Amino acid sequence: MGTTITVSICHPQANELLARCFELLRSYERFSANDASSELMEVNHQAGIAPVQVHPDLFELIALGTLHSQAQDSHLNIAIGPLVQTWRIGFSDARRPQQGEIDQALAKIDPHQIQLDLENHTVFL
Repeated sequence: MGTTITVSICHPQANELLARCFELLRSYERFSANDASSELMEVNHQAGIAPVQVHPDLFELIALGTLHSQAQDSHLNIAIGPLVQTWRIGFSDARRPQQGEIDQALAKIDPHQIQLDLENHTVFL
C-alpha cells in the first residue's frame, strides 16, 4: 500500500493473531492507490469513462471519505490522488511539477464529483 507495516504481538496466541493480521492486510490491498491491479486503481482508470463495482468494504470506505471530504470546512479531500501523483510524493522519482501539470490535476480533485451508487456498490469519478 505504499508503506512499510510492522506488527508486533505479545500474546499466548501470537502466531495465530499475526497470521490473521497479515491476512487482513492482504485483503486491504484492494484499497491501495499504489497497486495497479487494485479495485481502487480500477476506479481511477475508469474515471470519466464508467462506474466501477467495488467490494462493499471499499465502497463503505469511499462513501465515508466522500462524506467527510464534502463536509463544510473539511480539510480532507479523498480525491486528492491526481495532485499527489503529480509530485510523485513518496516515490524515488519525486519532483516539483510544472504549474500546468498542477492546474490539470487541480481540475480532477473535486470530491463533489464522486458519484456513488449504494444499491450496486459502484463508484464513478
